[in-house]
Amino acid sequence: MKKSEILKAVIEALEEELRVQLKGQAMAAEGATHSEAKAESKWDTCGLEQSYLARGLAKQFEALSIGVMELRSFRPADFCGKPIGVGALVQTDLDGYQDFFFLLECGGGTEVKVSGQTITVITPESPVGCALMGKMQGERYSFRAGSEGTILEVE
Repeated sequence: MKKSEILKAVIEALEEELRVQLKGQAMAAEGATHSEAKAESKWDTCGLEQSYLARGLAKQFEALSIGVMELRSFRPADFCGKPIGVGALVQTDLDGYQDFFFLLECGGGTEVKVSGQTITVITPESPVGCALMGKMQGERYSFRAGSEGTILEVE
């Protein structure tokens, strides 16, 4: 599997997420300024809640768009025989289930399908990412009480 193909699929998935977030932000902003959102009493906070939602969505959008811009210029290194770091593609076996993880700075939780394989993006801050960082192929890792896995392959 080529990491460049996986990265391209991740960027496409995140760009779609940006489009969805932009629509949601527009709807929340419209709801906050709509004539029916005007408070009828001091307990009526519908318009205020919509404005908070719009602001939160705008912050999420901004953070994700910065991350996508950085991913567009990111070129993952080869991690064969090296400790796992950002840009590594890792195949693991955890309690009998094999997974492919792509360690990136943003997009955690995004799943893409490339060459018939599902690859999950993880970040260094995620529980799995934290458990894998700095480990090598063949080593064991653990996170959560009782969950232990083996690193099968690192690219």
